[in-house]
Amino acid sequence: MQPSEQLKLFLEKVEELRNCKLLQDFSIKMSVKWNEIDGLSFTSKYPNEEYLRSYLLIFRHFILKNEPIFIHKIYNLCQCYLIDEQFKSYLKKSREIWEKAKKNLGIQIEYKAKEIFGKESEEITPELATDLFINGYYFHSDLKKRKILQSIMPLDKVLLRFQFLSFIQEGTKQVLYMGNIIKIGFEKALFRF
Repeated sequence: MQPSEQLKLFLEKVEELRNCKLLQDFSIKMSVKWNEIDGLSFTSKYPNEEYLRSYLLIFRHFILKNEPIFIHKIYNLCQCYLIDEQFKSYLKKSREIWEKAKKNLGIQIEYKAKEIFGKESEEITPELATDLFINGYYFHSDLKKRKILQSIMPLDKVLLRFQFLSFIQEGTKQVLYMGNIIKIGFEKALFRF
């Protein structure tokens, strides 16, 4: 596939994302409370499950390494073929935000399960949480990932799900932002292929 075709395919998928019902109200909330009588409690608000599953069918194209519109491939193509330095600086900032979102979104989860990870503990980053849900729950039946999800305690699963959804939310912002950069880049002839 030619670079210009990849970027155009990226734009098509971005438009599909924009038209998903999930984006009309993609809000997630979580609160943690403690009192002497009840102890620790979590409450959370998640998006509609049917809308989320439908959304993920499209979004996963941006995060799967073998896809032609995997976000890192798109960042690299834009870096190579964009001729405008201002747009390259926007690109650089977006990539930094994406990389940060993959690693930490404010919650650090460490999971202790030597029999699953092969080491004493594993930090479950937003990127790993997303991988667990996409490949162990939503679309594939990766037994190891499914086992991890099933073995996590209910309160921990609330945090893990929040981590996953936060990454999808932040990742979506960057995908849409990149879509705008590419669209304007084509309109203003800022690509040289």
